[in-house]
Amino acid sequence: MSNQTVPRRRRAAKNPHLQTLEALRLGVVPRQEPEQLTVAREVELELIAQDLRETPQQGAARVFLGDYGTGKTHLLELLEHQALAQGFLCSRVVLDEEEVPPSHPQRVYRALCRGLRYPDAAGQGLELLLDKVQVPAKFFQTGSPLHHHYFSPVLKYWQALDPEDGLREELQEWIEGQPSQSSQELEARLRQRTRVRGQRLFALKDYRPWAHIYGYLVGGLAWLTQKAGYKGLVVLFDEAEFYALLSSTGKEFADLVFGYYCTAALGEERSRFSLERAKRGGQAIHRSFPPIYQPNQPLYCAFALTEDPWGVGTLRNIVGEERLHRLTPLKLRDYQAMCLKVVDLYRQAYPDCKVGNEVQNPMGQVVYRGVERGVLGNPRQVLKFVMEMLDFSRLRRPEVGEFVAEVMELLRST
Repeated sequence: MSNQTVPRRRRAAKNPHLQTLEALRLGVVPRQEPEQLTVAREVELELIAQDLRETPQQGAARVFLGDYGTGKTHLLELLEHQALAQGFLCSRVVLDEEEVPPSHPQRVYRALCRGLRYPDAAGQGLELLLDKVQVPAKFFQTGSPLHHHYFSPVLKYWQALDPEDGLREELQEWIEGQPSQSSQELEARLRQRTRVRGQRLFALKDYRPWAHIYGYLVGGLAWLTQKAGYKGLVVLFDEAEFYALLSSTGKEFADLVFGYYCTAALGEERSRFSLERAKRGGQAIHRSFPPIYQPNQPLYCAFALTEDPWGVGTLRNIVGEERLHRLTPLKLRDYQAMCLKVVDLYRQAYPDCKVGNEVQNPMGQVVYRGVERGVLGNPRQVLKFVMEMLDFSRLRRPEVGEFVAEVMELLRST
């Protein structure tokens, strides 16, 4: 049975490269093997390496700018892959208008918790961290500098509950920002089920003015990662340009979310966000909680967005111009190197398909002309065309010459 007739699911199980190629066919960024398709990103990789070196001791923040299709999401995938390999916990938060708008701090935090990935386990979410973390006794003592107003009571109850107790799942959902009941109701049930006393659960609301609460939570979460043996927490914000679609009021609340997160990562001295002037919502007790849990929190926040004036201006005012980086434009030779990487990947995925010069040479000519004339204007367009060309040559090889001639004619007419 040939590769062309083996069911896709069975072939993918045998050859992981197929998942990467399928993503390229769809014009989306593959989550597997990000290094395989990386070209001309030496500057960006050095910035990432520098940030990851700094994060365990003092935190970091970075903003990557580029047009659509130029590789911002791919760079975040690469960053996530390297961070996991180095022992960080990672979460990628994809911002949008409905599910995760940047103006709603609880929804951003919820997406962060749900997407939390581990370097040494396949699961996601906070369960693995809560099981593994080891904290000193002062963490549970109210009034201690180590006491966290949310994570201290949660961890105390978590450790007192039987691992098979369904109330654990409800507690996890609550601290992940997806409560099915009020904090008072949950606390009453926890007190009945355990012997824990003196650990109050404060409210967690989906209120837009509560950004400081969720910045405080993320800082505590980053601190806990090191108490579980990891290097820190890396949070990747993709599609941050959705900021531009918000109303003027929505932008104000998004400013608070970005500001409190970046200040949790950079600390008050390195951040340009004013904690004194920033709004704090909630009752007096909530407003009294510090936006930064501990100094030098091991948190790295990285943003990817297009160069719209609103989002870029906001983040520049928070992290400073020195932490904004515009992706290095690819040159023609970089596109050629990218094509060769895809061809090599294709050969590994379809070993029975021979991709020789009769395919590579005309494909290279088309890419050269397309990039030169601006028809293939970014890496996403080039990769999608290369995949179409390779698939065509595999499935309809006798017609490759005619296909290339038609494409070249179209390019000449543009």
